[in-house]
Amino acid sequence: MHAFPHTLIHAARTAELAAEAASWRLAHEAAAATAPAVPALRYRLGAALISAGVRLLEPAQVHAHLHARVQQRAA
Repeated sequence: MHAFPHTLIHAARTAELAAEAASWRLAHEAAAATAPAVPALRYRLGAALISAGVRLLEPAQVHAHLHARVQQRAA
């Protein structure tokens, strides 16, 4: 009667350890698969931010240029 609960406890603990090992292995495989992509993503994000900043500044530059041309023609 004592051996039966011991066997169940042992089986449950073995299942927990197997699940933990499997999740650890999957997490490390996923991390290894995404690690090379991180610098490329960082580069693309930086390029997108610079491009957006340039586009935000363009209207102000165009407006200033047109304003200067209008003033030159008026003078």
